[in-house]
Amino acid sequence: MTRIADIMIKELPEQHLLTLRRTINFFEEYSELMGTAVENILALIEENEAQPSSGPIVCFHNIDLEALDVEIGFATPRPLEGKGEVQTQTNPIRKIALTIDRGPYEKQDPTLEELMNWLPAHGYEPAGGIYYHYLNGEDQPEDEYLTEMYMPVR
Repeated sequence: MTRIADIMIKELPEQHLLTLRRTINFFEEYSELMGTAVENILALIEENEAQPSSGPIVCFHNIDLEALDVEIGFATPRPLEGKGEVQTQTNPIRKIALTIDRGPYEKQDPTLEELMNWLPAHGYEPAGGIYYHYLNGEDQPEDEYLTEMYMPVR
């Protein structure tokens, strides 16, 4: 809905995650997958006597909404063993282009378009998926939702 931060280049440290990845029809399956993934991942983190190190992080590996390759996860303080569909991964140190959006999730397209247009205008190209890191929960008004949006770059 509204970009509330300048687009900038940052370097992320190595990051441990537990994730669930599937190819889905976004319009028919995303809400259910998001709920299931969050529940299963948080249960596994708790089972490992840990706490999440982030809010939910969603990576869209493509943009085909009818066959969307989506990965939902949480950062963890250390590598934790996956179980079933929940897998462990460690992302290396990487450079990203990042901004923050405020507002309803379904109105984030303009912020994403700004981010994608910013890359070539500043000499960068995408080097991975599109990430949404949800900074607060759905227990406040939609116009106060905060989402970090970023893409690995080269």
